[in-house]
Amino acid sequence: MRMQIVFAALAIAAGVAAALQAATNAALAKSAGLGPVLIINTVIVLIAAIGLWAAMGARTTFFPAGAPWVLYIGGIFGFVVVASLTLVFPQIGAAYAIALMIGGQCVAALLIDHYGLLGMPIESLTIQRLFGVALIAVGAAVVRI
Repeated sequence: MRMQIVFAALAIAAGVAAALQAATNAALAKSAGLGPVLIINTVIVLIAAIGLWAAMGARTTFFPAGAPWVLYIGGIFGFVVVASLTLVFPQIGAAYAIALMIGGQCVAALLIDHYGLLGMPIESLTIQRLFGVALIAVGAAVVRI
């Protein structure tokens, strides 16, 4: 149970970080432009990732045998998140952008769980889970009002 609380806290921290990252990137993009902001963001992420990798023992198994190629495209998705939020935050507002992002994440997560995509364990789609995503959609609409 204690680890579940730790994992929940980390997930909340990730949500806070996503909102702050998008806001700071959008603000900097006003004066520096989107391209430089994405490069700065990527360099900072790379430095932090190398530091974490080194702190965790610097394993060199980047390409383990049998790992499907599709598992290596996560960076593309990260790019889409960072670039999209940097663009949309000043256009539609931080709260609405994050609400829509969370809705998209929930729909994708339901599909990933239900079909066990990308090596994830299967967790069947239920009416309760669908209702939860519907509530998030309603919440996104309310945030926009």
